[in-house]
Amino acid sequence: MNRPRPGVPATGLLILALVTTACGTLESNLPTSPAPSPASSAAPGPLATPWTGNAVLGIEAMGVADGEIRKGINDFNAGVQTGDPALMLQAAKGLSGVDVLLANADRIEPFEPMREFAASYREAISQMSAAAKELEAAIEAGDGPGTTAASRQLIDSFTKYSTIQSQLAEWVVQVPEQKRILVR
Repeated sequence: MNRPRPGVPATGLLILALVTTACGTLESNLPTSPAPSPASSAAPGPLATPWTGNAVLGIEAMGVADGEIRKGINDFNAGVQTGDPALMLQAAKGLSGVDVLLANADRIEPFEPMREFAASYREAISQMSAAAKELEAAIEAGDGPGTTAASRQLIDSFTKYSTIQSQLAEWVVQVPEQKRILVR
């Protein structure tokens, strides 16, 4: 017997049908988490400039958060593919709080080599958080058109985030060495 899940409006399947219909091949538009680049899997070479302590902490936190963001992206993707609005809602609730990571962009921004990355990260995370909050509100309100629009915005934010993930990976791989340099 199919009964609505707690916390999901009875019109959840209708919303999903609207999202799927309006977005067409939605699942094919969802970015997947890229594998680390070959450069990021190799041992880092000599580092010309030691990082500031705040930069090390900021990049390390971003690296840890990347795994959770990937889980949220994958949950949203699975929710769309399986027709599970509860899973989409769960992903939206998790991703709506990523704006707490903006403090890490503030930590790394003063370090010149990371300034451009910090700006791109800030933009992607801000867009992701805003879209996730809109999706959460639309699903909970049973707003089909709002769910469709917010889903598209969220997918756009995933795409923007995926463009900076390899750069983040290149910074993250250097964290252990940078920590070692800091404690010398």
